[in-house]
Amino acid sequence: MASLYIVGQWGPEAAERCYGPFVTGTTAQAIDVDVTIFLMMDAVQLMKKGMAEKIIAPGFPPLPELIDSFLEAGGKLQVCSNSVEFRGIKQEDLRDSRIEIAGAATMVDDVLKHDRTMYF
Repeated sequence: MASLYIVGQWGPEAAERCYGPFVTGTTAQAIDVDVTIFLMMDAVQLMKKGMAEKIIAPGFPPLPELIDSFLEAGGKLQVCSNSVEFRGIKQEDLRDSRIEIAGAATMVDDVLKHDRTMYF
């Protein structure tokens, strides 16, 4: 099975750009690609409870639905440990217990394990 590692960096300040990792990730899953999404910098804010519900971009499905679909289809979702610490976000603040807080070493290791990497 092919694998894709997606790094997202955009947060609530750029609504349309928030969708890139999740639209791409769910599309890849639909063609049987194994996907991991790693969110860093402002993008980690999207995983706070209630935050994705506030992001609206015309022409896109609701962001919470994309996130839930991604996780339900077996996608792996990680948030940068330094980025969440910088913003005071803890595991219990995240929208779903399946979201993993991971550091740079995990990111580098996962990038090397995947066939392709994309950045948003």
